Amino acid sequence: MGTGGFFPPFFLTPKRIKELEKVSEQGVIRIGPWTLDLSSGEIEKGGARLRLPPKAAALLALLAASPGKVVAREEITDALWPGVTVGEDSLARLVSTLRKSLGDDPKDPRFIETLPKRGYRLAVDAIPVDDAPMAAPAKASKRLLAIGAALLLGLIALVAVFSMTVRGGDKEASAPNPLIARADDFYFQYTREDNEAAITLYERAIAASPDDPNALAGLANALVQRAMRWPVSKDDTRGEITMLGAALESGRLEEPAARRHVERALLLAADAVRIAPDSAAALKALGLAQSAAGRFDDALRSYEAALAINADAWGVLINVADVLEITGRGGEALPYFERAYEAMSRAYSSESARIRPWQARLGVAIAERHSAGGDTAGGENWYRAVLSLSPFDREATRGLAGLLRASGSAAEADQLCRALADHSGGEGC
Repeated sequence: MGTGGFFPPFFLTPKRIKELEKVSEQGVIRIGPWTLDLSSGEIEKGGARLRLPPKAAALLALLAASPGKVVAREEITDALWPGVTVGEDSLARLVSTLRKSLGDDPKDPRFIETLPKRGYRLAVDAIPVDDAPMAAPAKASKRLLAIGAALLLGLIALVAVFSMTVRGGDKEASAPNPLIARADDFYFQYTREDNEAAITLYERAIAASPDDPNALAGLANALVQRAMRWPVSKDDTRGEITMLGAALESGRLEEPAARRHVERALLLAADAVRIAPDSAAALKALGLAQSAAGRFDDALRSYEAALAINADAWGVLINVADVLEITGRGGEALPYFERAYEAMSRAYSSESARIRPWQARLGVAIAERHSAGGDTAGGENWYRAVLSLSPFDREATRGLAGLLRASGSAAEADQLCRALADHSGGEGC
């Protein structure tokens, strides 16, 4: 269960899980204008239904079990991340996701109140729908407290199973097609030869199963990379371009062949989302294709929907930051890069082959942005964070050495450069 599922810290035997799931089948709670279906994690208002991310649904149920009362941060994290140490930012992001789903304004909350340094509180009544519509609040609250624990356990048991379907990165984790898994591995190498191999394998997978959303999303991603990174005609002498913003600025994505690849990617990704609307991977692929087409507002909406499903989708977080920088909102981008780095760290044990080549590069990019913005202390801290995991990373060593020399710590800078030279065959800073 190391893929993000979670269990309450007591007697969840298989028999007990079945009992709790049965209890939750009829568990529907009215929360202000919304209703929460505990069996599916869906909320509804005015006929519009929205499936909450699993932990967001569990958080809402937890708050609804004690309406009007403060639920301590520690109680929430113990219930939602048992046995796992998480930072305050994880809970804050989860609350933010839930608020967005409910249409709640954190500056003027109607549903979820923050009690600084204490916890969170549901600010509206929570009433089981099988109570009489005019039931007195005290009666409803008493009844809710009586059934709340059982319903919450049922939801958490369901969420534990549902959460296994989405990993912290880009791809769905449940029962992968071996052909698609191999294509994914080629895709994540980001070389021309590997990307072409990925395209061939994705197309074979689609030929065998035309409605496989993972194959459709994977092919969409690879086609965008083909259009963006490498020359698409003999007349294109621009070489490899690794950043979407640079590819757009260069005009490469305006080339007829590149535009055809992007248009096909848009269609493939849209099909993937139609088939699997709750797939963070499909929504990410759609956002990437929309970005390559210059449809940045649409891309941000697709990425936001993906993050509502999986807040730790590090590929999505990076892509959001890219779009923000491309559209002149660089000040908003840095927190997304930092969140992506943290999500990579959490997912490393299950996605090391995909994360290891890129996490140090991301950390260096974050350090460079801090330094460029005048935050040299932040830049130094990020370079050191990279070197704590990749001790002889050349770019991080050079960046840190430069900051140290600028601050008068030349001796430490020289020591770093000598260590790099000793462990890299003679080439230091």
